[in-house]
Parts: sequence; C-alpha cells; structure tokens
Amino acid sequence: MQPNKRKNQSKGWFFFVCVKFRIIKEGAFEREATGIHALLREENMNAANYLCGKGGCQRYLEDREELMKLHLLHTNDLHGHLEHWDVIRTFLIDRQDTYRNLNEPVLTFDIGDAMDAVHPMVEATQGKVMVDIFNEARYDKVTLGNNEGLNFTKETLAALYQAADFDVIIGNLRDGRTQEPLPWAKPYDFIEVDGLQVLVIGLTAPYQTYPLNGYLIQMPDYALGEIFKQTHKEQSADLTILLSHLGIRTDRKLAQQFPELDVILGAHTHHVLVDGEEVNGVMLGAAGRYGEFVGEMTLTYDAPKHNWSIEAKAHSIEQLAERYKLPVQNDRYRAKGEAYLAEKIISTQSPGLYVQELSGQHSFIHFALEAIMQETNLDLAVLNSGLFLSDLPEGHVTAKQIHEALPHPMHLAVIEMQGWQLLELLEEMDSQAEDLLYQMINGLGFRGKIFGELVWSGISYHDVSQNWSVHSRPIETDAIYRFATVDHLWFLPFFPSIDRYGQPELRFPKFLRHVVQEHLNTLYTD
Repeated sequence: MQPNKRKNQSKGWFFFVCVKFRIIKEGAFEREATGIHALLREENMNAANYLCGKGGCQRYLEDREELMKLHLLHTNDLHGHLEHWDVIRTFLIDRQDTYRNLNEPVLTFDIGDAMDAVHPMVEATQGKVMVDIFNEARYDKVTLGNNEGLNFTKETLAALYQAADFDVIIGNLRDGRTQEPLPWAKPYDFIEVDGLQVLVIGLTAPYQTYPLNGYLIQMPDYALGEIFKQTHKEQSADLTILLSHLGIRTDRKLAQQFPELDVILGAHTHHVLVDGEEVNGVMLGAAGRYGEFVGEMTLTYDAPKHNWSIEAKAHSIEQLAERYKLPVQNDRYRAKGEAYLAEKIISTQSPGLYVQELSGQHSFIHFALEAIMQETNLDLAVLNSGLFLSDLPEGHVTAKQIHEALPHPMHLAVIEMQGWQLLELLEEMDSQAEDLLYQMINGLGFRGKIFGELVWSGISYHDVSQNWSVHSRPIETDAIYRFATVDHLWFLPFFPSIDRYGQPELRFPKFLRHVVQEHLNTLYTD
C-alpha cells in the first residue's frame, strides 16, 4: 500500500527489516528467523541481539503486542495443471511451517478454476484429486470458478467437498430450486486470528448458463452489498478479504465501490500482479494461471492505529523450483490418471475413426455429428474439425483415447432459427471459412490449437444452383430449423447470428466426449 498507510508504524518493524534484509540475502531466512524467535522466547537477549543487531530484539519484545503479522498464500486458475504441483506444495507447506514457528498466523486460499477435466487424473477421479492435494497442502478456504460451477454437477461437488479439510466460500451462487445458500458451501466466513476478526467472502463470474446446471447466480456487486448488510449485523470485521473469481476489471471496480474491502485475491482473467496493485486503499493480488506463480501477502496490523499495511508478491515457479532444488515440471499424476482411463473399455469393435477424413464411414467428425443428433433428437448438426485432436483406433477403444481426442469441457447446444436467420449464419460461416481453417483458438473451453473446417450434417451448398439446402430441399425463409452443436461456437465471436437470433439451449451435464463415448459404446461393443 501507499507509504501514508505505513508511516509512524511502531518500532517492531526493526525486527522484520533486520530479518528480511540481513538474513534473506544469505538464503537462510526460515532457519535463522526461527532461531531468533526461539532465542527471544528464552529471553536469551545476548544471542538474539547478535543476530538482530544491537538492541533490535529488545524493541521487538517491547512492541510485539502492538503489531501483528498475518500471511496470506494463494493460488488460482490451476486448470488441472499439476506439472508444477510438487513445487507449489513444497512452498506452501514450507511457508506455513516457517510462519507458525514464528507464531505468525498464515491462511492459504485457492481462488477457483482448480478443477479442469482436461487433466486425465481430474477426469478419472471426477475432481477428487484436487480436493486431495488441497488437503495435503493445508488449504483453509477456496472459492469456485466457472470450471467447478459449470463443468461439474452440484451433486458431484457436494460429494467431493465432503472430503475437504477446507471450506468452500461462494457468496453469489445459490441453489436454483430453493434459492438458498448451497448446503456444502458458505457465502462468507469469519476467522478469528490473534483476537482479530477476519471476514472472508467468495464470488465467481456470473455466467448466464449457471441456471442450466441448477444454480441461481447473482451479480457480484449485488451479492457483495447483501453480504455486507448481513455481516454488519453480526459483528465488525478487522480485515475483509475477497476471494474473487471475477477478473481484474471487476476487481478494480469493486475496490472503488466497496471501501470495506482490504484485500482482493483475484483470478479468472489469468493476470499476474507481481507486487500487487493498490486501488482505493484495497490491495489486489493475483497469481496468473496453471501454477506458473504462487501469490503471497504479508499484512501487518498496527493495533493502536487500527491500521493494516500490506505487501504483496507473486513468486514465479522457476524461482521456487530453484530455491527448493526441484524440477520445474514433474506431473506424477498424469500417468496414474491415464492408467485409470486406459482400464475403461468403451468399445470392442470400433470401425476406426480418423481426424483427417471429413466424410464417410471412418470420419470421426461425422460419427460425432451422428452422436449429438442422436442425443438431441435432431437431424441437423455442425461441428468444427479442430475439435478432434487424435484418431480412434479400430477394435478396442478406451476412455483414455477418447479423452485425448476430445479433452474440451464443452456442452451440447441446440439452436433454433428461422430460415432467413439460418441463411445469414451460413453466409457468416462461408465468408470466414478460409480464415478460420488455421485460426488459432485459445480458451472458451477449447483445448486444441486451430479452429479447422466447419462440417454440417443435413445442410449442404449446391454450386450449380448456388443455394443452401436442408436434406436436399431449399431453405424456406419463414420455416423454423433446429440444429445441434457445441456451446463453443456460441461463445466464439465469429458467428454473431447465433447470439442475435439463435436462443441457444445448452444441454447439461454431459460433455461432447461423453456423448461420443456413449454412442460408440452403444453401436460397437459386444
């Protein structure tokens, strides 16, 4: 925070400065600081002053009751990337042990989008691996990202979090049927830390598709205002922390709108705030994505002034790996997850389905089009070839092979249009076909590289008549047409007609790969 928030702090800072600048530079902060603290507990001032500097530790003893330190450790947007987890876990546990040995409280948070079934172990365990490793790393609180909220059912999350040693904090997501807070989560929580009341609130990005998964979603500013109305009736907070899976722009807006906030730990937009960012006296922190950074804040409370000073840092995984002499990447969970998925046989008589074949009996994309039409009971469908990342072999096919071919967390979408609206969409698709063929795509559920070619089942273009037709009949401008696809085509900016006219109806909870898997199992298994 700004210097005026730290000026005239009590002399206890001498101890912190002496440790930080004299001992850290020698690479032995944890060991030396713990030793100093032990000497202070024994009141062995001669030995302690030798390490701290003459008179420094005496000042520390005199002022320690006026200053309290609280440490925050935070991760966000892991998205099932466990290749850095050994380093992250080592850092978190090391920091927790170090600060607790100094009698300085520490809280550990995750800010959502930890679970992502793109990782085979997350897919194989339906997210349980993430709960297990968070338990192992002693997390205190987590909030939900859209990956947890939209890609797992309420029932799945309820079962998963029963085994959690941490609390789930989510203030703007409620049960869609009862409109009450989720029974397995809390909208907010108070934590008592050295006699101070720390209020922790969680919020997630308000996707309009949440009702399809059985939730009532509230806008963040409304939910936060309601929470403050409630908490003000209960007790006053000495510190308020927001776990925000909302994105950097919303975080800055909320910091301006709600001066009650002291800290916002951010996520969703994968931003990194290396040294934090202060907005309206609120300290923002964020640690990027995929475990490439781990966030840390040190908060010092000046009791006589009722004032917090806050320092923020995002540690890069490369720096931490070097510190702990660990490899930067070591995903020991991937092989185990792949082995679990490989044990599950989906088909014993697969004809062989190939990515490069866009038509015919062995076309992977046409088989998928048949599968989603069967699932939605429709006779029109469209998908893009970039969704299909690898072939499915002839004969036996496992869940591992399907997961590798279709890792995307995409739901089916049913879109309804009048004929003239459908023609407008087809012209949008045709006019961009060449550009989209090798268009790089990132995010919005896509886990491949390029968009590829759009392939329809039931709709075709006739070069001679230069007309589009549905099952060999010209499209009637006033007729109603319904077709199946994936939500990804709606989320992309390339086809505005879908959003303008289509009234997309998403189908939960199955992903595209689950629909393909079931169709393959039904048709080609003994």
